Amino acid sequence: MTRLRSLFATAATVVLITGAAAGTATAAEPAQPREPGCAHLLGYGSGWADIYNECGYTIFAGVEVDGFDPPCIQIGPGSVATIGLEPGDVPYYAYEC
Repeated sequence: MTRLRSLFATAATVVLITGAAAGTATAAEPAQPREPGCAHLLGYGSGWADIYNECGYTIFAGVEVDGFDPPCIQIGPGSVATIGLEPGDVPYYAYEC
């Protein structure tokens, strides 16, 4: 459940950073653990995962799953990209390749 909470907190932070209320909304929330680097897992479902690149430059990123990780994908600065997963794969976190 903490991973799901972290995903929602990351998505909310992305949305709030673009708005004027970013400082007030995040001040009341406890600090969430962050994935190192620019790549962050935003969400996933059957056969897909969304990765957010929070940095100002293009990266290659992938997700950690049980078994073989999917090939890395290119993600532009400040963008979200969807990576394909095998049936039954559940991503743990995103990472830069």
